[in-house]
Order: sequence, then structure tokens, then C-alpha cells
Amino acid sequence: MSRLFHLLNYFIIISNSNYLLYILASFYTKYDTTHFLVNTGSLLSVLLPKLPQFHGVRLFGINKY
Repeated sequence: MSRLFHLLNYFIIISNSNYLLYILASFYTKYDTTHFLVNTGSLLSVLLPKLPQFHGVRLFGINKY
């Protein structure tokens, strides 16, 4: 039970720090369209692989061997 709690706590902390950095980066660039799109793309590239649906999925053949 404590291992599950530790994993969930780690996931919540890592996810929240990414959201916080996204919000700060968007704020300091004054919501410029170009920076906003780059920040959104980088946020999605970091958070999507952390979803349970992507467990064991290899994108673009990375770590195939």
C-alpha cells in the first residue's frame, strides 16, 4: 500500500511542477502565440507519456532494442 501511495504522490508532484512551469512560461512571454504553441507542445510531449495508457508503448521505435 505504501508503494502505491509513493508512486501516486510522485506522479502528482511531477505533473504539478510541469503545469506550474507551463503557466509561468506562458505568463512571462505575455501569451505570445508562437511561445504559447511551443510551450503547449513541450507540455504535451512531457505529460502524455506519463499516462497509464502509454505504459509499454514505444514511440518512433525509441528503445526498441
